[in-house]
Order: sequence, then structure tokens, then C-alpha cells
Amino acid sequence: MKAIDGYDKLRGGYYTPSDIAQFIVNWAVRNPSDKILEPSCGDGSFLAALQKKSPNKDSIIAVELDDNEAKKATIYGYNVINGDFFTYYRDAVEGQQSFDVIVGNPPFIRYQNFDETYRSVAFEIMKKHGFHPNRLTNIWLPFLILSCEALSSTGRIGMVIPAELFQVDYAAEARQYLSSHFSKLTLVTFKRLVFDDIQQEVVLLLGEKATEETGIRVVELDELDELNRRGLSCLDMAETKLLDHSKDKWVKYYLSNEELQLLRKLNSDERISNATDLYEINVGLVSGENDFFLSDWEEVVARDLQEEVRPIISRADQVKGIHLSREEYLLLRDRGKRVSIFMPDDRPVEELSQSAQDYIAWGESKRFNKNYKCRIRKRWYVVPKSWTADAFLIRQANLYPKMILNHAGALVTDTLHKVRFHDSIDRNAVASAFLNTYTLALSETLGRSYGGGVLTFEPGEMRMMRIPMRGAEKLDIEKIDRLQRAGNYAEILAYTDKHLLRDGLGMQDHEISLLHSIWNKMRNRRMTRKISG
Repeated sequence: MKAIDGYDKLRGGYYTPSDIAQFIVNWAVRNPSDKILEPSCGDGSFLAALQKKSPNKDSIIAVELDDNEAKKATIYGYNVINGDFFTYYRDAVEGQQSFDVIVGNPPFIRYQNFDETYRSVAFEIMKKHGFHPNRLTNIWLPFLILSCEALSSTGRIGMVIPAELFQVDYAAEARQYLSSHFSKLTLVTFKRLVFDDIQQEVVLLLGEKATEETGIRVVELDELDELNRRGLSCLDMAETKLLDHSKDKWVKYYLSNEELQLLRKLNSDERISNATDLYEINVGLVSGENDFFLSDWEEVVARDLQEEVRPIISRADQVKGIHLSREEYLLLRDRGKRVSIFMPDDRPVEELSQSAQDYIAWGESKRFNKNYKCRIRKRWYVVPKSWTADAFLIRQANLYPKMILNHAGALVTDTLHKVRFHDSIDRNAVASAFLNTYTLALSETLGRSYGGGVLTFEPGEMRMMRIPMRGAEKLDIEKIDRLQRAGNYAEILAYTDKHLLRDGLGMQDHEISLLHSIWNKMRNRRMTRKISG
């Protein structure tokens, strides 16, 4: 997608590469009499592709909001409606007509950048169809949903959609809807970015109603050249999987049917503990201004704030093993790491020590107190905190997610999540058992990753983790700690899988090998994806 200019970036307007438009049209249009809709035609990339397919011009309708783009699109000789698609859908489509084919590249516009007039129409119609749009909803979503609603009972849709469809929470309803609305779904993905000038990973969504073969398939290509080289034959590269009609993330459909079957079996195994049976999880502290609240020890001493600070872990790379000792924390402090947080008593400033008063005055001279998170507090210099974590969970993982026991009594920023174990739970056993191939494979389907390859977890996603605890009491936590610090994760998994999966669950060697295949496939895919191409 080549950006047109600043305005077009704001409104989500991008040129669609002709190769992609032609591919989608070639797949979708199968009869010259097909009635076709392009709901956001821009300057006409898909209309140009339709010309090569030679359908009946009278059966094609295009809609474009922008006056200049609509004018450009008329050169192809089709009926171009210069207006808002959502209003057009409400006034001229719903309950009045349907289309055999809908193709396009809807705008990618965040909620706050989309004109309220059109947004309110879009959201009103979405709610009518049972959806719950919110301030996270990108405008491509109502374009997609209402286009699907405009299809005939045997219709087909081909659209360029952000790859976040696979994993973001605001698209969860859409995933469930698409899996129920279409008999067959195909998603074509690319390892390299295929649109110029924007760091946006996209998929080609191909949906068919009333097909004999049902299910979903994900076709993964290296780059646009491969799409051009293979053409429609590339769609035969992937096997079709069963759609489960849930809101689950779709990254799991990169797996084979055999791999999916094994995961489903383990995910329903009642012998495996749900994370919520073992601990509760929440976000770490949000300071509102780390440059004020976080300091290294040299600055703490220089400002005489030793009595006003608490230990804190502020970065994931500060914790290496499976537990954090007090001694390890002090080493971090002595090495100049910013692991002290200003945490004065929740009292009026004049009741605090003189050194605390001086520091707060310095912060106000820098206008830190005007930051949003700071200014909405009763006292801007008091960071709200709840319980101290028994353990930390890595929020953004590279190789794999980790749990670290907090023996140092340290607080933690929101770069990590905090864990509090339920009563009577053996925390050493949980932290040791967390590193097994099943839990790691499952984590790849629960987290979300973007162009940089980091696997990110929100607390809700971490709550969906499952940990096999049968045999966990036999695990040597010090051995696992040593191996993790040395980076020997293969040895860790061989050790934990034996006790937890083979002995604890009775899994066969080939099943454990298949779990390794799942984890390696999903991890390597996200870590090797290119963010430029």
C-alpha cells in the first residue's frame, strides 16, 4: 500500500498493489453476470482489475468517500457512488439488495481518527447485528462485517485486511462471526511486508458461502513475488482445517490438523491445571513518569532518598533465572540499574522529609506533575500500588515466556506482570513446571506478536495458560534455574517434559515430539518474520 499523502494516511487511504487486486478479483469473480460491490474503491485499483476480468459493467457498484479519489475511479466506466459506505449500506443495501462478489481494501483508521458522523452510523449498524464495537475498534472492521452482510447466500468476499484480525481482542467477535458466516475461509499471509511505506502486516481474506468443502486454510507465502509466480494455485498449498466457531485467535490455524488435534486433546485434559487454579495475575505499577520515579542507587544517595525508595524490577532483562534473590537485586542496584522507585508515604508534601520535599519540587520544576497519570492522582507523587508479587511473568517474550519467583520483595513496573499464588500452592513447583513444551506451545497460540517478533501477553491471555502439575513436586528448581541462566532451554524441556508430560500425563514420545514441532513452528514463524521487505 503506497501512502498517498498525510491526509490519506489519516483517513486510512492507501493504494492497493495491482497484483494483489488482480489476484483477489481472479479468485472472486467466476461469472460475467456476478453482481459486484467495491465498498472503498479509492482511485480504482480493484476496478482496474475488474476490467481485465470483463464482467458486465452494469452489475458493478463502487463506493468512495473522498471526492478526488471517486473522480479518478470513474475513468474505468463503472458506477462510482461518491459517499459514505455505511450510509449507502443503511439506505440502499440492507434488506434491499445483495451482491455475489465483494472485493476491496477497506481503510485502516483508528477510532479517534474516524469522523464521528460516519463512525456513529457504522457502529449503530454493527450493534444492530449483535456486535459490540468500542474505542479500540479500527474502521476496517465494520467495513468487513457489513460487506459480509451484503453478500448473497452463495456470495464470495475477497478483502485486504490487517493481520491483527488473527489475534487482537477487538476482532474476537469478528473471528467468531466469520467462522459461522462462511462455509470456507482462506487467508493468504506473507512473511515480508507487501505494501510500501507502512509497517502494517496484511492478509488476503477470501470467504465463500455455500461450498461443499468447509473449514479454514492459511496459506503462508514469502512475499508478493511468490503470489504472482504461483497465482491461484498457491491456494492448494495448505490443508483445510476444522473451524471451531469460537473467538479464539486464528494463529493456531498455521498448524497442521494433526498438531491441532493434539492441542485440542491437551487443552481439554482435566489433569492439567488452569493458571487461574494456581495464581492470580495483574499488571505491574504504572508510574506515570519513569524519569522521575525510577532512579539508580547513585542518584538515590546523592539526593538522600534512601528511606523514600523501594526495590523495583523495571525491565524484563534484569531477571535472568527462575528466581530473584535479595542478593541478586543488590547486584543490580550496585551495577547502576534503575531498580529503585520513589515511594514516599501517602501524606501531604509538607509532612514528608526535607529530601522528599526537595525531590518533589524538582519534579514539579520539570512539569512531571502535569503528566496525565500524575495529575489525576490525589497526590501526583504517590504511585498507587496493590499487593507485592510472589512472582513475575514476562509480558513480552522473545524465545519463550518465563515465570520468576520474587524472593527479593521487589515491586515491578508494567513491563512485567505480577503473580500472587493461591493458598497452599507450591510456588516452587509451579515456577518449575511452567517451563514445559506443552505450556510453551500453548503460549504461542494465546499471545500476540507483531512485526518485531516479540510475543506479548496481556493479563487475560496469561490467565488462559495451562500448566501440567502432575510430577512437578519432583522437579529440582535449582537445576532449572542454572540451566535457564545458561540459556540451555532444550535441557530444561527434556527434563520437565519427562516428569510432567511422559510420566505425569502418560504422553507418548511421538506426541511430545509433535508438541516440540508446534512450539518450534509457531515461535520460529514470529521470530523470523521480516518487518520490512
